Amino acid sequence: MALRYLVLASRGGKLDDGLVDAVGERTGLVAHWRSSRHAVLTSEQRSPLGIGDGAGTIIGDLFHRHGSGPAIRDFDAASGVGLSAAPVRELLERYWGGYLAVWTDGELVRALRDPSGQLPCCYAVGPRAVAFASDPRLLIDAGVVNVSIDWGGVATTLYVDDLAQIRTGLTGVSDLLAGNLATVDERGCSQAVCWSPWHHVSNPLEVDYSVHVERLRRAVEQCGRGWVATFDKSILAVSGGLDSSILASCVAGSPEVECFTLRTNEPRGDETIYAEELCKWCSLPLETRTYRLDRADIMQSAVAHLPRPGGRAQMVAYDETVVRQMAARSATAFFTGAGGDNVFYNTRSVRPIVDRYLAAPTVPGLLATLRDLAQVTEASIWEVARRAFSVPRRRGPKYSWPFDPQFLHPGWIGHLIREMPSHPWLEAPTDALPGKCGHVAMITRAQHYMHGHDRRLNFTEIAPLLSQPVVEAALAIPSWMACEGGVDRSAARRAFAPKLPSNIIRRRMKGGPDAFAMEILRSNYDLVRNRLLGGQLAANGIINKPELEVALAKDRMTHGTNYVRLLLLLDTESWIEAWQSSADQHNISARESVAS
Repeated sequence: MALRYLVLASRGGKLDDGLVDAVGERTGLVAHWRSSRHAVLTSEQRSPLGIGDGAGTIIGDLFHRHGSGPAIRDFDAASGVGLSAAPVRELLERYWGGYLAVWTDGELVRALRDPSGQLPCCYAVGPRAVAFASDPRLLIDAGVVNVSIDWGGVATTLYVDDLAQIRTGLTGVSDLLAGNLATVDERGCSQAVCWSPWHHVSNPLEVDYSVHVERLRRAVEQCGRGWVATFDKSILAVSGGLDSSILASCVAGSPEVECFTLRTNEPRGDETIYAEELCKWCSLPLETRTYRLDRADIMQSAVAHLPRPGGRAQMVAYDETVVRQMAARSATAFFTGAGGDNVFYNTRSVRPIVDRYLAAPTVPGLLATLRDLAQVTEASIWEVARRAFSVPRRRGPKYSWPFDPQFLHPGWIGHLIREMPSHPWLEAPTDALPGKCGHVAMITRAQHYMHGHDRRLNFTEIAPLLSQPVVEAALAIPSWMACEGGVDRSAARRAFAPKLPSNIIRRRMKGGPDAFAMEILRSNYDLVRNRLLGGQLAANGIINKPELEVALAKDRMTHGTNYVRLLLLLDTESWIEAWQSSADQHNISARESVAS
């Protein structure tokens, strides 16, 4: 089972031991740590790492900043003292991983979520304590919060289009954002930014391209190998695309790793030939499976375990196949290349030429980047130059998040436009370069890809390319170097060119399950239409029914990107039903408990 945890942090005074015992009984978790102000309960028999003199603990996996070994299982005395003296600085500068660090600071309790967001963390504020947990189900089982849909949170989630938010779709449940520090006191819980991408964006003229390439390679290999060494048996999802192939190269020949690829019956979604070439090159076994329509249940949410909607039916089919494969191989970790496009800055924007103009305006350099972008964007040099003139260059905001109002009710759209949801990582310095603003936005978006699998399953899902050292190394690379030579993700390609087949390094186009996703809608047409027009989103005024009716016409349902949005709305209906059903069960259990 993936690590599940619950932390109880007193809002003032001594934490009641009886409360800790009761929560342990309700959740089935083991209390490993108790202090006067907080307690840590987990699903593992192994105790979390202790910080120094007993001030706190680190839940999850922690690695030394330098070295490629498995996750740390114990601290030496010097490391423990350093952590207890300055936990935030020490953790962010000398370590990395997927963790939540919790410690007592005088009358306060603090909790730091690592910058990668590999370990989920949501929380709820109770009358006596704040509870932090790996999943909202634990908050509910612990009795800290009741199940209730936050319709405003649901509307916000649909509108922000993958932008991580503190507010969730469940009333009383909040997310601790990656890289943020939570502080618990008598007033409740507040968050502050401790790690920001902007701390790691360097002067673009300080370091040569080849040095950036080498630093990126070392960071990826360190993190990939460190994660794999932490688990007994792992499965790596591969497609023959660049990102998953890079991970495969890091663990080439490892007896603890097997590869897995999922294909569609439609040629554009079948990348088996690339996956086979990759695995042969890396001496890794490969298992191939096919998407099955009967496993794409639109009545089931792919993210029913999360405190917000965001799944799609094709993910249900994918996840079921993964779960079967993990069980068949008795694997305990599932690795993916998720986030690679974001971290390595796979962009078709012309912003990099503007960055070069502002930071290093030499004629040969500008002409080289113009040619590179013309190849990447498949446009003429003149078209690239024309687009570049529309990119903001003056001091001030240089990036606006692309919110998605499609199919939302006009009333909600107006409200959300006024509310302007945001994220602290998007708050760039006034002199930030526009291309780097776009890069940071892509990294911010990657947080949405995390935690696709339920923590109650018997394996842990990890995206090594989103590890802190990899992200920091990528952020230091000037945006125009990401398209050097006329290819996307240039630095990553250059870093791993000696370690991968040339076909994969040169590959620019990638397939996907789009045709399968469209077939899900077509094969369930009547059910899709009735479910969306007569569902909870419509009943609660979240969606614009007239606009949706037009899009649900048979000849328009898969028009453009309509199908992507429709699948999201369908999964949201299932997510709502799952939590409302959970609320009913919770109320029944509560009544039975009182009656007994």
